[in-house]
Amino acid sequence: MGGRIKRGEGTLIGDAGEFAVMSELLKQGIMAALAPRNAPWFDILATNGQRTVRIRVKTKSVEYDGWQWNVRKDGAIFSNLSADGDFVVAVDLAGVGQPNRYFIMPTRTVDRWLKDDFAHWVKEPGVRGKPHDPSNKRRILWWRKFGERMTAYRDWGILWKEEPA
Repeated sequence: MGGRIKRGEGTLIGDAGEFAVMSELLKQGIMAALAPRNAPWFDILATNGQRTVRIRVKTKSVEYDGWQWNVRKDGAIFSNLSADGDFVVAVDLAGVGQPNRYFIMPTRTVDRWLKDDFAHWVKEPGVRGKPHDPSNKRRILWWRKFGERMTAYRDWGILWKEEPA
């Protein structure tokens, strides 16, 4: 893979996504604050005065087809996953002057998609019939696989609704 990540711009891309999400929240009158860099549980804490949510921002640039996570040493994709008020905002960072796309999804949903997709990937043979490595730590939310499902999650209002248990 080439592009900006390989040129060492991954931090800039991640920061751009976090600030873009902050901007969207603030434009909506939402009180929002960035967590310290590399905080393990969330990137942004946001409240509408009635409900407070934790937001994990994951950003991809136009050169890539998916958002990538790495499995932690304990086997979890997400640390301290909460049943309610825990969201991933996947940012599709557009080119300069173009609008970004945002997908606002419960973290539990993304966690389930990634785990199910990985389990399926491990079972399927790889190149020339070789088995896939079940110890692979990468989990990727591919647009080509999940894009149709993700388009149902464009409404920022999901942040303020109670999630079913």
